[in-house]
Amino acid sequence: MHGMIGRESSPPRPIVRRHSDWTLKEHEVVVSFWPDIEEIEKRLPHRTKAAIRGFAGKCNLRKQIHSWTDEQHSILRQRVRHGVPTAEIAKELGLTRLQVVNRMQYSRLTYPRRPPNPTGNELIDSIRKRAFECNVSMKELDEACKSGAQFRRYSASRRIHIKHVVRATKVLDGDLVIRWSDQ
Repeated sequence: MHGMIGRESSPPRPIVRRHSDWTLKEHEVVVSFWPDIEEIEKRLPHRTKAAIRGFAGKCNLRKQIHSWTDEQHSILRQRVRHGVPTAEIAKELGLTRLQVVNRMQYSRLTYPRRPPNPTGNELIDSIRKRAFECNVSMKELDEACKSGAQFRRYSASRRIHIKHVVRATKVLDGDLVIRWSDQ
């Protein structure tokens, strides 16, 4: 043979045989403990999670599909209206947080707008409060004032330029007044 001069043939590789056939006992374990994959994996340590899920799919074992009742939907609407967090709603309804979030998206339910959190700066707080009352978002205010993200990302460690404050008062139909305290 060409190219084999001076070389020994490579050592034979071990034959790996995969036992993909499921026994009746394994089948009984999967059926009896489904959908608790962790428990099935403990009882069948030689099977991976992917193999267990694949076998369960062949056995027509699927996650139970939840159908929303009118009562659950009305509870969801009320809780969202009152601003209850999704984790608490899910716990109350006995569902996962993801199921609640998906239903909110499907039903186009959104939480009511909340007023901005106080920053500790009286001037910035009054501007943000006025923007909230005028139904202007911080992003829209920043765009109107051409201030980058001064109002959106304000923190006590950042300084805000006075020109942005003046522009914000004009955008929000206000007057900038300075009052001096008499000493």
